[in-house]
Amino acid sequence: MNFIVEIERSKKAKLEADDFDSYLRKIYEPDLTNLLKKCYQCARCSGVCQISKVQKFTPSRIIQMILEGFEDEIINSQVLWDCLMCNSCLQHCPKDINFADIVRIARYKMRVKDIQNPDRSIAHKGIYPLMSEMMSQDNMEIERPLDWIPKSCTTSDKGNILYYVGCLPFFNYEFEDSLSIAESTLKIICQLEKDPVVVLKDEICCGHDLYWGQAKFESFIELAKKNIKRFEETGATTIVTACAECYRTFKIDYPTLFEDFKKKFEVKHIIEYIFDKWKQGKVQFKNPNKSHEVIPFTYHDPCRLSRFLPKDNKIIEEVREIFNNLKIIGYNFKEMEHNKENSYCCGVNSWMNCNERSKALRYKRLLEAKAVGTKMITSCPKCRMHLNCLKKDYDNFSSIEILDFSEFLVDLIKIIEPNQTIEEN
Repeated sequence: MNFIVEIERSKKAKLEADDFDSYLRKIYEPDLTNLLKKCYQCARCSGVCQISKVQKFTPSRIIQMILEGFEDEIINSQVLWDCLMCNSCLQHCPKDINFADIVRIARYKMRVKDIQNPDRSIAHKGIYPLMSEMMSQDNMEIERPLDWIPKSCTTSDKGNILYYVGCLPFFNYEFEDSLSIAESTLKIICQLEKDPVVVLKDEICCGHDLYWGQAKFESFIELAKKNIKRFEETGATTIVTACAECYRTFKIDYPTLFEDFKKKFEVKHIIEYIFDKWKQGKVQFKNPNKSHEVIPFTYHDPCRLSRFLPKDNKIIEEVREIFNNLKIIGYNFKEMEHNKENSYCCGVNSWMNCNERSKALRYKRLLEAKAVGTKMITSCPKCRMHLNCLKKDYDNFSSIEILDFSEFLVDLIKIIEPNQTIEEN
């Protein structure tokens, strides 16, 4: 009997290995030179590299060494743990070489070859990636508290619109007011949807940090499979999120693994959701209160929305169309010196590289924000958290309020009923 059980276990393990290999081939290129052959060493990547502003890091030199057959030396040096993966280099590459993909694959190779030391780069003692990895396990059941849901919102475990909260409930234990993003986002959606919005008590991480930061592809694939199963069980056809990293993961990375994902689900960032409702005439923006001073505000573009999306994605233009409309009706929107695709990185993605060097980038960013306004709006929870964290260290930034897009807009939206005439601004 024991022999039969062992045979069945062996069969299951082989099936799981074959299953993993089929997914791995979609996201992993074993020969890095295949991704770099078009490079003609113009060195623009090194010229625009954001981490090179605060430490020695030369992407063009790394690429050259790989092309010349020194990939093992690059892997063994572990230098690629230092990359911010902000993708500034891709924006300026004449051959569209995605250096962030090179880094992601190299990190996976370091893990496979047991040549790694990522612990020194993972912020907050690695607790958040560890939680994500635990969620990928078959025997791990998650039950999140839903007491943050506004009383005015009706939610369900089945429906057409699913609000993917992301890891905000976990962040809230360490970063105050993180759940404010979730509350504001859900308030906006609930006002615009007649039917209950799906919010899952057993929601799990999207896997972004494991995929890009720690290169734990096995756990990422398992999280993706579990998430898709949950999404299908809800009957939802539209997934809305307020997280730039979740958005990129669902918009690009899941469809790479699962060809039918885009057919089953439409993915929208809350920016796109509001923009579409506005263009459909279902939303109007309130005029500023004449009795109060109009506070100048600016917008910080997260890397995942400004440099990690296909060029036909218009989200960074859509958010500015909203802000420019606010400007027309009396609000004071000003751009920072570096904006859109050229925006400064906050220095931390996937919980990697929160150190004195990346803090120098955040300092530069807050200097730009202070030069144009007293409110900085962003649309990535990690940007909001880490910029706020730096702000606490410097009194000269105390006047800057850092908000998520949903927190900023939740009180500026006026819902237009079907029989109501839209006022001309």
